Amino acid sequence: MVALVATWAVALSVGVGSVAAASCSLVHHGPILIQRDSDFTGANGVISGSGTATDPYIFANLQLKDLSPGYGLKVDNSKAKITKFFNIDCVQSNWTNAPPKGATLIWIVKVVTATTISRVSANSGEAGGSVGIRIDGSSSILLTDESINKFGSDGVRVTDSDHVTVLQSKLKAMGNGLALIDSHDILVGQSCTLVNGNGCNEFTYDDGRGILVENSYNVLVVYTITNADDTGGVLLDGTGTYNVTLLNGKATADGPICEGGVPTGAVVDTISGISVTNGAHDIAVHGYTINANGNGFGGYFDIMNGGNGGWLNPCTLESTTFRATPSGGANLDFSGNCYHFEFGFDPAPTPAC
Repeated sequence: MVALVATWAVALSVGVGSVAAASCSLVHHGPILIQRDSDFTGANGVISGSGTATDPYIFANLQLKDLSPGYGLKVDNSKAKITKFFNIDCVQSNWTNAPPKGATLIWIVKVVTATTISRVSANSGEAGGSVGIRIDGSSSILLTDESINKFGSDGVRVTDSDHVTVLQSKLKAMGNGLALIDSHDILVGQSCTLVNGNGCNEFTYDDGRGILVENSYNVLVVYTITNADDTGGVLLDGTGTYNVTLLNGKATADGPICEGGVPTGAVVDTISGISVTNGAHDIAVHGYTINANGNGFGGYFDIMNGGNGGWLNPCTLESTTFRATPSGGANLDFSGNCYHFEFGFDPAPTPAC
């Protein structure tokens, strides 16, 4: 599985350099909707290309402030009328107009042509329900050099998709930095300098999880830094989650937090650096430094196999007890990691520090 996903990532990376190397020269643009080949026009933000695999259309240099229809740039192939190739580069947004329930800045639906989305820079001001980049029912998508900040829901959400790669990106959100749902053959990260974060994927300051993997398989995460102020670094959840490998990274959980007298983060019993729940199986985690804010109930664990049935209100210091979240399934290999406190593993993995 590792070789398969890594090979796919190399293939996706070919041809990206000429687009990503150019400097951004942003121009204000209204919402863009692409539903058929004829929609790839200069008026819709295309600056070059003929739509072939070797000369894809390029959307670039777009400043999108109006997301009132629910999106900034949406490529929707639900009716299978898009056959052309395209890439997206240099999109910036600090939007002022969006629906009350939030919007998606870049939204890709049922696109199966190899597509690169690079250098998306955005800050939604924690607008409720907002998503930075959303990939639905698509394949062969490369996300690289993204900078998503303070989104109300997820930084990047991948649903029912396959062969998606995320490289050199910083994703910050009030929900999850990166959410992988009902998807497979996913690569996250590349070799980088973990000590200072140079060149690393960083999914930080998240009230949900840095990385959520839910009913997804063949997932490889390497050299990635995940931190959650309020809930947890990484959650691997569901019986459909398997063949997941995490190598050489950092995972931290600092929360929950009492902000202005109100507890933030999810009320769950799996607040930890890395948690495995609800039957997720065939999981390998190696070479990680894993930390949580405490050493047990109310203080939380570094690694957890299932939940411990408790949550501590950070404002009142009162404990809430409820039904424990079910544990993961078979073949959970957490050997070779630096951690101090665990819950639910039998036998407990030997700490590597």
